Amino acid sequence: MHKRASKFEKDARIREAADLVIEGQAFSLITSYMSEKYTISRRHARRITVDAYKVISSDIEESDLDRKEMTSKLVCLLENTMHLAIKEKQYSAVASNAKVLMKLLGL
Repeated sequence: MHKRASKFEKDARIREAADLVIEGQAFSLITSYMSEKYTISRRHARRITVDAYKVISSDIEESDLDRKEMTSKLVCLLENTMHLAIKEKQYSAVASNAKVLMKLLGL
């Protein structure tokens, strides 16, 4: 039986998961990663991932970003992601990001 994680360890795991969210990793991939890395159940890993999304959401709400600034950030993130996907020859990722970008811009 594993010992319980301390508050500090829980917060560190949530921050790590939040970093993965910001990098653009999928919810299920983050959950799997956290479950494997910390040898915890998928259910517990899902809770950590949900908490990470909540942290990011509250950060956005607390910031003074308006819709135009947020849209600009998202466009930049999607373009960077597409650029990296092209370099890695992951063309399905390029297409997926292009689709999201077009929807975001109303094209």
